[in-house]
Amino acid sequence: MSGNKYIYLWLPIMGLHALHQVEESISFWQWYIDFVDKIPEWLKVSRILENAHLANANPEYFVWASVGQLSFVALIAFLCRKSEKATRIALGLYLAGLSFFLVWHILISYFTHSYSPVMVTCLMGIYLIPKWGFLLFRNK
Repeated sequence: MSGNKYIYLWLPIMGLHALHQVEESISFWQWYIDFVDKIPEWLKVSRILENAHLANANPEYFVWASVGQLSFVALIAFLCRKSEKATRIALGLYLAGLSFFLVWHILISYFTHSYSPVMVTCLMGIYLIPKWGFLLFRNK
């Protein structure tokens, strides 16, 4: 049985996600509460304001939600470990979802004219996600 040549991508992608979650936990939720009125309606995601108040008042909820997200991704990685096709699909979906939220953070910062406290990982993602996507979807 040959090894899954895409399995190595899980760790750096999950690392960026984990780093983003840490960065988000520091002060993003208070920033969001302070600047929500400046975010255009088309960029507002339902329930984010409610979640921001919850995470700001009870940081442990956000920590456990982050642990849950990363544990779920690790489970998916484990389940896909024997199939390159399944790994490529799962990693592609993971990169798409991660990209959506990183770009969303950049856009809300741009439209509020305020530096969101998660921009370091967002900018890292702008460089790394296309690189990982290329490694994942280049011709065999």
